[in-house]
Amino acid sequence: MRKPRYRRTVFRLRGWTKLLLFLSILFLILIEIDMQLRPVITTMAEYQCRVISILAMNEAVMDELEEDPDIDERLVRVVTREDGSVVSVDIDSVEMNRLQARLTDAVTNRLLGIQKQDIGIPLGTLTGWQLLAGRGPNIHLQILPTSFVESDIQDSLETAGINQTQHRIFIDFKVEMSAILPGYSTSVTVENKICVAQTLIVGEVPQFYASS
Repeated sequence: MRKPRYRRTVFRLRGWTKLLLFLSILFLILIEIDMQLRPVITTMAEYQCRVISILAMNEAVMDELEEDPDIDERLVRVVTREDGSVVSVDIDSVEMNRLQARLTDAVTNRLLGIQKQDIGIPLGTLTGWQLLAGRGPNIHLQILPTSFVESDIQDSLETAGINQTQHRIFIDFKVEMSAILPGYSTSVTVENKICVAQTLIVGEVPQFYASS
């Protein structure tokens, strides 16, 4: 009577051993698949964040500048002598700081308004094989961009022709974007330099800038 019980016990142990072995192999396969897919998904998410942030920055700045078409005249004043020669370029620092704060707020609000983004990645692309890139049904993922905005003012003088100089004022935006994906997240830094004012100076290049 003891023999059948012994055989049943051995059979159960073998069954549990096979199940554990199967689960271990399955777990290793899933880890390997995740290691293969994660770089592709991360790259796609980072690219999407760059596109989203640059479009948002450009649109926010253009909207603000369209509402204030006379900003060039308030920001920059070209000081000349009686003979018309250029002495200096006078930049209104108070107006410049005000514009910088306004544009930074506009970019921040535009980015905060971004909803979840759906991205479709072809199954062949996820495999990492070049022959299958772009093929197969799309695997859809959702990313939720979060952002942090910094800005800095820059200006430049560039030759624009014979006896002509182009003075430009830029705001250099730096945006930290994080894409929150199912199970993990990735971050990317996006920089975008946008010209907010430009003045054509006819005459010799001024020797210095002045701020008021």
